[in-house]
Amino acid sequence: MKFKKIVAAIAAAAMAVSMTAISAFAATVEIDTESPGSWSSSGKGIKKADLEAVGGDIRIVLTVEIYDPLGLGDQFLVNPIDYDNGWVSQTDFITSDTVVAKTDGWICVPQDATTIEFVYPASAIAALGDDGLCFSSQNVIVKSAEYELASAPQGEVVRVSDQEGKDYCFGKYDPRGGAATEEAAPEETAEEAPAADDGAATTPAATGNVPAAVMISVMAVAGTAAVATKKRK
Repeated sequence: MKFKKIVAAIAAAAMAVSMTAISAFAATVEIDTESPGSWSSSGKGIKKADLEAVGGDIRIVLTVEIYDPLGLGDQFLVNPIDYDNGWVSQTDFITSDTVVAKTDGWICVPQDATTIEFVYPASAIAALGDDGLCFSSQNVIVKSAEYELASAPQGEVVRVSDQEGKDYCFGKYDPRGGAATEEAAPEETAEEAPAADDGAATTPAATGNVPAAVMISVMAVAGTAAVATKKRK
């Protein structure tokens, strides 16, 4: 009888861990399915109340699509804005390891990009209007915004001039290396490539999911208890 109770406890613990992991996934907000127009915004975004509910700095990943049906676009841009308070750019507040922005706050989107990632601090959320963080764009459709609690700030946003930003959009300029991408060094051959470091460790993304180790620990403890119960019989 006691053994059956232990088995039931294992099942309940496993279910609790699983449910916690599912509930910790990031939320996603659908934004636009078509272009809102040139240098415009639909006013859709992540509501202030939803941002505040996260309870800290927020990692945001935008899913984007280049919109240039006539092939005449000279740049592809997105700007996170406070829609309720004069469309004030929020780029000055964000951190990002990948974002490149012009000095006026417009984020430059590479022609082949499908996402934009940055961290938006809790300190900036308080000043937003109720519509929260919205997005203006030029030749880009912001399709959705996925957001979750950030594990830490990212790097400082790289700033470029207007022309550098345009060149970056078309892969003609690397603001981190300062050279045109078509002039990149030849690829390494298989013999020249450095050997992989078998001892290197990787850090999992901070998605808020419950680690697998927790599940293993629950099962291990319960299994020990089961063995002890059998021995007492």
